[in-house]
Amino acid sequence: MIKILAAVRRKPGMTHAEFLKYIEHQHGKIAQAKPLGVKRYVQNHVIDSAFGVDSDISYTQTFHRDSITELFFDDMSDLIHTFSDPYTQQTTGPDAKNFADLSNQAAQLMDDVETSDGGAAPLKWKAIIFIKKNPTVNLDTFFTAWDLAHDAIASKNPNFQNALRRHVRSRYLPEGDRVTSYFGPNIAVYEGVSSMWFENEADLLIFRQYQRSLFQQLSDEGVALSSESFFVYVKEVVILDLCQ
Repeated sequence: MIKILAAVRRKPGMTHAEFLKYIEHQHGKIAQAKPLGVKRYVQNHVIDSAFGVDSDISYTQTFHRDSITELFFDDMSDLIHTFSDPYTQQTTGPDAKNFADLSNQAAQLMDDVETSDGGAAPLKWKAIIFIKKNPTVNLDTFFTAWDLAHDAIASKNPNFQNALRRHVRSRYLPEGDRVTSYFGPNIAVYEGVSSMWFENEADLLIFRQYQRSLFQQLSDEGVALSSESFFVYVKEVVILDLCQ
C-alpha cells in the first residue's frame, strides 16, 4: 500500500482541543460517508512535540502541528480517483477551511517499510519523526544514510531495541506531488518519516536518546537538516479501516 501523510496545523482562533474535536467528529464523518479509494484513514492527534535542535530560531517556519493525517490506498490509481472525485473536490476538501491553516501544511506521498512488527495488540505510545532532507543530496543518498544511521544507533542501544515494539519507516515518493496541492498552496515536504510504537510511557525517554542521536548523525553527515526536522508524540484515532 501507499499513503498520503499530512502534518496539519489548526486555523487561527481555534484551540488545540477544539481542532481535535472537529477533525475527529465532524471531518471524520465526512470522510466515512464516502471513502472512495481510501482503505484506511488514521488521525494522529499530537500530544507533545519538539522541533529542530538546541538554540534553533527558525522553528516558526515549520511548526507547530496539531495532527498527522495518514490516508492509505492500494495503489496510485485509487489515490488519483479519490482526489479527483467531485465529493473530495466539493465536500471533503472545502471542509478544511473550518479547521486547518491552509497557508502552512506538510504533505507527501509515502511508501511504508515495516521494519519491526509488534503484532495486533494495540500500543498506546507512538512517536513520529519527520526528517527534512538536505536539498544538496539526492533521495537515494539520503535514504541510504538514514538506514545506516538508524541501524548503527539501534545496535549501540539495546534498551532502545527492547523498548521498540513496532517501527514503520516511510519514504517520500515524488510522483505524489501532483495531488498534494490539495492540502494548500505552500506545501512542505519531509522526505523521511519514522513511526515508532512503545508499550510504556517510560520508553519515551529511551526514544528521545535515539532521536537526538539520529538528528545529530544525519546533520553531521550533511544529509539532513535537523533544524527543520521535528518529532511528535501522538494518540492514534482510526477514522476508517476497510483493510480488516
